[in-house]
Amino acid sequence: MSTLHKGALALVCTVPIALATVSPAQAGDRWTYRSSGASLFSTWVEVGTLNGIAGNVHTGELSADVERDEVYGSVVDWTCPEGELPPYGGGHGEHAAYEEEPETNCVVESVRELFAGDALVDVTMDRKLERASITGNLVVADHEGGATGQPAVDMTFTGVGTTFSSTTYESGTDGDYSYTYRTTRSTRQASVDGAIGAMGFTDDADDISTGEMTRYRTSERGSSR
Repeated sequence: MSTLHKGALALVCTVPIALATVSPAQAGDRWTYRSSGASLFSTWVEVGTLNGIAGNVHTGELSADVERDEVYGSVVDWTCPEGELPPYGGGHGEHAAYEEEPETNCVVESVRELFAGDALVDVTMDRKLERASITGNLVVADHEGGATGQPAVDMTFTGVGTTFSSTTYESGTDGDYSYTYRTTRSTRQASVDGAIGAMGFTDDADDISTGEMTRYRTSERGSSR
């Protein structure tokens, strides 16, 4: 298996959390809101040519909201000298991690966006972060937003190693309200198998892929002053 550029497979998984809107309250009123959810994240490198796609190396990243059956991500198609890999291990969203563009002999040929809602995909994950899947079809669009196809997606995530848990807190004031947020996350690394269209994650010895499964719970406590 080829060695990926340092930092190329760094996983960054951001889960949006929607909190209920608080209506005007009397002084001394208190409230508590709770929510929960789950998400998947993966990055990959596909080495080789794909029928009808420019380039000889293809890097991608994909995020999924399990509860909403929503998927979004991107693929960057590169032309690289033989034996060289791009400086990024996933889609162009990782580029923001670099203050300056790293030197490379690879050339970007195209950037393709991936997305789908619950009408096209089914996203599942068990409670123990042992297995998850994304099946159905994804919409592929060019960088200007024009749809170019709907390839089939069939991805399987299998938990690897132990589950890591973390809790974060945030508190403050907003006008006449004071609040405290608490978010607990359980995350487990995962191997990724399957394919998106002609891109297979483990069908060649030089393919590179990795994944992450996360469940989270969040709560808000607040009071009016």
